[in-house]
Amino acid sequence: MARKRRKSGVEVIFELILTVVLVSVYILFRIIVFVYDVITLYKTKYNKKSGNGFLKTYFDKGNYGEFILYRILTRIFGQHAVLTNLYLDNVNTDKTEVDVIVVSNKNIYIFEMKNYAGYIYGSEKDKNWTQVFNKFSKHKFYNPLRQNYVHTEAVKKYLKVESALLMPLVVFSNRSKLSKINVSQKTNVFQLRNTVKFLKQNEKLSDNLITDTQKATYIKALLEMSLADETVKQKHIEDVKTIVETS
Repeated sequence: MARKRRKSGVEVIFELILTVVLVSVYILFRIIVFVYDVITLYKTKYNKKSGNGFLKTYFDKGNYGEFILYRILTRIFGQHAVLTNLYLDNVNTDKTEVDVIVVSNKNIYIFEMKNYAGYIYGSEKDKNWTQVFNKFSKHKFYNPLRQNYVHTEAVKKYLKVESALLMPLVVFSNRSKLSKINVSQKTNVFQLRNTVKFLKQNEKLSDNLITDTQKATYIKALLEMSLADETVKQKHIEDVKTIVETS
């Protein structure tokens, strides 16, 4: 049996230097991302619109995913057209929480953001979908299409608009793998990168369905439903837990 060759001193030093360089580059990259997140959180006014400060955004996976989506959408539609963290009247619960809404002249886009990694399994008819990292790590979550259907109906009722104006989208992070989901194209389930492509194409090719006056009216009305107090938020969380546990 051949003996494994011992590394020379030069090789060991080279590997050590390479490791230090790679770690330093990664740390520098994370610092740059962190600084960029801090600046854009305040520059895009996400903190004011959502009511979430930097710490509550950066260290909460769900909030951070919504912030990333919000930030991208403001570059496409402008800050004034993008709203987040809205609480609207609901049927099964007092309120339903809508992650992000965009009002454009083409559509009212209603987003459900899932900041998940791993393989995503599910279909339109399933009550729950599954996030899978490996055979030892699985997590079930409520079907986001059903979840966003509730949001869409709440927006429709609140704004008193026709269904043709509303476009629901379910967005997963770019770290997710969506090849295992069984849904039709019309359901609009995308990774974040493909969401951007879809929106730009839809804005370019679709007819105007909403006038500037209507757009301003809808945005003003939706703003009134943002920045809910902690009592409303906590009540919503408890209502959702009750529904999940009893269904």
